[in-house]
Amino acid sequence: MDAAAEVKSILITGCSTGIGACLARGLRDKGYRVFASARQVADVKKLEAEGFESLLLDLSSSDSINSAVHELFQKTDQLYALINNGAYGQAGALEDISRAAMEEQFQS
Repeated sequence: MDAAAEVKSILITGCSTGIGACLARGLRDKGYRVFASARQVADVKKLEAEGFESLLLDLSSSDSINSAVHELFQKTDQLYALINNGAYGQAGALEDISRAAMEEQFQS
């Protein structure tokens, strides 16, 4: 098996900032093939400018998830790891957050 075939592919969600961005850089530096995803087109372009293979992926949208998975497996035939880092928070006291907002939070 050649060296390129031995590189392990990892998908990380939520790579626009914070832990996801840090993980993506660190794992890429260790030799992994990192697919870095983000919800916003501008963030995907920023990740691509940093040299990542980047995917547009909004975890609150089934269509976005299906599209990203399809695109991912057009680029690699197997995935070594999935790091589900992507999320967002609802600011405020629990009693002040609407039921719809809480449901959306749990669905993403």
